[in-house]
Amino acid sequence: MPDSAPAPEPIAGERPSGGETALVVVDMQYSYFEHPDLAARQAELTEAVVELVRTAVEAGRPVVLVRTEHERDRSTWTLNMLEDGEGFAFPGTRQAAVLDEVARAARGAVEVVKTRDSAFHRTDLDAQLRRRGVGRLLLCGVSTHSCVFQTATDAFARDFHAATAVDAIASEDPRLSAAMLEFLRDEMRQPLLGREDALALLRTGLVPDQG
Repeated sequence: MPDSAPAPEPIAGERPSGGETALVVVDMQYSYFEHPDLAARQAELTEAVVELVRTAVEAGRPVVLVRTEHERDRSTWTLNMLEDGEGFAFPGTRQAAVLDEVARAARGAVEVVKTRDSAFHRTDLDAQLRRRGVGRLLLCGVSTHSCVFQTATDAFARDFHAATAVDAIASEDPRLSAAMLEFLRDEMRQPLLGREDALALLRTGLVPDQG
């Protein structure tokens, strides 16, 4: 969705209806795996994300494929991109494309294009989820300390229950990643789910007992 046409904000006091669970796949694009630390984990991360996508599809759960895209004219660039004079993920480039394996598995998924870390910022993600009666999100993708984290915190602010699939995320900054995950777990009470628990959530719509 173009950055110039933001979706309407939720009505004050309105909460997500229903209890559907959706899988939100964040920024599994070629541009992000140009970083050496993420490139080293590309194969295992892709395998983990594809497994979640296939499980969600088999269970009839909504799958949302989020990707970042920026205009060449700098109109969508962030402040640090403007300072550095360097853009990325331009429309139609390989950088902007989702990894082939993920794109194939998520064929038919809801697509959301963003220009900031949060998948909710000036996109129609909120409306897409509410339209499908989604009340709970399972997040996966990159990068943990930025786009995954910001999407999780915005989900909290919009009253969506969120969980993070910790075996299907990666970050080029392990220190920040650990701190952000701790914040999501302790302050926002968002579950951090290992592989089996994440798959169980998609199959059943229920968060496994973390006790």
